[in-house]
Parts: sequence; structure tokens; C-alpha cells
Amino acid sequence: MIRICLAFISKPKFEAGHPYVGFDNEEYKKFVLDTLKTRFDDITFIEHDVITFYNKDLVEKIKSDAKTCDGLIVYTIGQYGDPGIVDAGVELIELNLPTILANYPYGGDPTFLKIYDRVKGRGFRLLPISSLNFEDIVKAIEILRRILLIRGKKILLYTLDEVVEFDLKGFMELIGPDLEKDYVRKMVEEIMGQAGGWSIKKSYIDLSGVDQAHSWRRNEPLYMKNLREIFHVTVIRRHPDEILDEYFKISEDEVKKLVKDWKSRAKRIHPATSEKAIESAIKLYLVSKNLIKKYNVDAIAYDCGTLFLTGKIPSFPCFTFSKLMDEGIVGICESDLDSGISALLVRYLFDKPSIMTNQSLDTVNNLVTYMHCWAPTRLYGIEKEPLPYTIDRHGESYGMGAVPFVEFPKGEILTTIKVSILRKKIALRTGKIVNTVSEDDRACRVKVIVEDDVGKILEKYDWDTFGLHRVSFLGDYRREIGYAAKLLGLEIVEEDR
Repeated sequence: MIRICLAFISKPKFEAGHPYVGFDNEEYKKFVLDTLKTRFDDITFIEHDVITFYNKDLVEKIKSDAKTCDGLIVYTIGQYGDPGIVDAGVELIELNLPTILANYPYGGDPTFLKIYDRVKGRGFRLLPISSLNFEDIVKAIEILRRILLIRGKKILLYTLDEVVEFDLKGFMELIGPDLEKDYVRKMVEEIMGQAGGWSIKKSYIDLSGVDQAHSWRRNEPLYMKNLREIFHVTVIRRHPDEILDEYFKISEDEVKKLVKDWKSRAKRIHPATSEKAIESAIKLYLVSKNLIKKYNVDAIAYDCGTLFLTGKIPSFPCFTFSKLMDEGIVGICESDLDSGISALLVRYLFDKPSIMTNQSLDTVNNLVTYMHCWAPTRLYGIEKEPLPYTIDRHGESYGMGAVPFVEFPKGEILTTIKVSILRKKIALRTGKIVNTVSEDDRACRVKVIVEDDVGKILEKYDWDTFGLHRVSFLGDYRREIGYAAKLLGLEIVEEDR
């Protein structure tokens, strides 16, 4: 059960000031509490007497209770000359809990403005909101509630921490389904023809965060500390040999059942996609499900490129990530934990899957292409009907494997974000979808083309903080992401404004 401390600030009933002489604080407080308790049955609201002057005992009691809570609401509903009520509000916000500073217009305005003026720019996890419509306050509390649901989630990370020997068995399992293709066979012959062969080659591992997806490696202790403090999320690190061990235990009967199911759901199967590649994708999906259950986690990350090059992953994980996202479990490409936490944020804020992407800017036509080799099918929501998919080939590997191509709906708004845990920032854009492209063998298979202000994106681009990857999802959620950022204490970078 989520616990939220609620503190009301106003004037004494018969003092002069807003809203008016005789304003009944208790009556309005009851309306607020009754409404919130009805709307949020999984939140316990810890209530107190209304602060109408600086009562040290009352303020200390509220502060003590707040420290046992997950979040705080400071609600300004009235004002008069006593500066002590402003001091009380500032002291509560200085606890630095995820806090909503809510205001009752025509009542608490001066109190609200004075409090916010004293705390703004100080890095507190604070969302100020003042609206004539109480439902807007309710929506802000819903955002707070959903952020708090992320607490305690765990990410399972498969990566390497040292230069390793190439695993030929895993690599041959990865490319095996496509060995009958001439160009794949020639590639293998060339690799094996290198001096010493790949079977004894040492494979390079990024250990310092040079790869833009590995920002967490730049200062791993600080990264994990920030991740815990901002989101209360932890990472479980495992060696990728565990993937191979599990992979070769998967029942062939179980695989064949899913092959029939996956193929029947596809509106088309590209003729160059082999049945063996589909079977391989299913095996890794089943392995992932087993590992998620084994470690009781909410997200799984594979250091895809590194594991491909070292032979430590036996299949392309693209279908795995698509299926998991549709089921409400986050799949993370390239061990990009910043993108992973961004996807977790989307999952719990909006009950939607997302797609982690690379990007290409068209500066002439004001277009951004977001691209990767998979997409979820339940773009409208985890509980919504899935969109049809095509079983296609992986992009960068030049047509190997089996991946899901999903056509994004034209005319819809796509919200795109990226959290930087080390810098405590979040990038934000929104644009209109104009097309989805699959029949282009360059780069990634799924290419979603979006109209946006590319000139501003280019000028505001911060590679060192956010890298290339972004996380995109269907719908216009610019305001909600802004609310969430403030409650998480993240600096918002609106890249297209």
C-alpha cells in the first residue's frame, strides 16, 4: 500500500484573507480527502490538522509522519498575513520527498507563490500545480502514484566485464538458420579464414562506457546509486553463459507449438526468413521468460552487439523484446540501462509498451526516423488489441534471423524520451508519424518516420548525456512526462522546443 502524507495550509476561519472571511477549511479538506480516498483505493492518505499559523508541534508531527511515507502533498487553500504558514510549507518541501505543491485558486494563491518562489531551482522532487479544475490535481496525484509503483522493480542484466574467448558454439547457433544463404556462408568462410580463426580470437568488450548505450559503465557506483535514489530500482548482473545453458535445455515440442502460433498471427512472412530462424527466436523468448521468473525481475537486458560478437547469445532477441513488451515486461537492447529505465517509466505511467530506437535526422524535410529491428504490437496499450506484424529479417546483420515488423499508425503523435541517470536529466520530444518503412536494408528493419523540429533537435543535441538511443511510444504525453520529471527530480530537456 502506498502512503502519502497530506498537509493543508490556510488561514484561520474568521481571519481576513482569501478565499473569504468564514471559509471552512475543514469542509474543503473533507471534500478533498473523500474524493481522493474514493479515487485511489491503493493509497493510504495520512492526514493532519490544517496549518493556519506556525505551530511547531504540528509542523514537526507532519514532518515526522512524512518521513514514513512514499510521497507528500502540500495543499495551499487559503492565505493571510502570517508568514509562518509559508515557512511551514517550505520546511515540508525541504524533506525532498516526491512532492506535489497543489493550490486552490482564488484561495491559496499568495501562499502557493511565496512557497514556490523560495524552493524553485533548488533541485527538489517537486511538482507545482494550480488549477480551477480539481480533476487536474487528481491527475497529478495519479502520476505520483504511478511513479511510486516503479519502486522495488528489478532489471536483469546480461553483459560481460572482461575480454573473453569467442564462443563458437553460440555463434554458430546464431547464424546457423541462415547458413544456406550464400552471403552468410561467405562471411563465415572469411571469418574462419582469418589467422587463428575466431574460435581463439579475443573479443573486445567496452568496459568504460565508450559505447553510447553503456553510459552506466562510465561511473558504475554513481550510476547504481542514482538509479536507486531516483527510481528505487536495482540491477541484477549475470554472466551470459547462463543464456546458453538455458537455451540448449528448451523443449523442442514447446518450440513447435509456438512456431505455429507466431506464424498464424503474422499477416506475412518474408520469403527470406527461415523456419529455423523463427524457432531460434522462440527459444530465446522461452529462455528469457524462464530467467525473468527465476530472478523475479520486471525487465531484462541483453548486451546484444557484444554478445553477438563473442558468440554468447544464440539468437537475435528482437522477437523476445517485442513479445515481452506486449506482456508488460520491459526488454532492453544493448544493455542500455538509461533506455531501460525510460521504458519502465513509460510502462508504469501509461500501461504502454515502447520501442528503443536509433535515430536519423533529415534536416531538409524536418523528419526524424526512429529505427530498430523490432517493435511491440500493443502500441495502443498492454490491454489493447495488438496490431498485426510481419515476420521479417534482422537489419544490420543483412537479412539473418527473424524479427517482428510492425507498421505504426500514420497521423498519430509519437512521444520520445530518454532518461540520463548519471546526469539526472530527461530528454523529451513529440512528433507526428508520417510513415513506417521496412523494405530498406540499410540499418535497422523497423523505421518510423516522424515530423518534428529537426533544426532545434540538432542544435540542442547532447550526445554525451543522451547518446543516440531514444525510447518512443504512441500518444501525446508531453505534459505527463513533464510532471513525472519534476516528481523524480529530473531536469527536463525539451529537445524540439
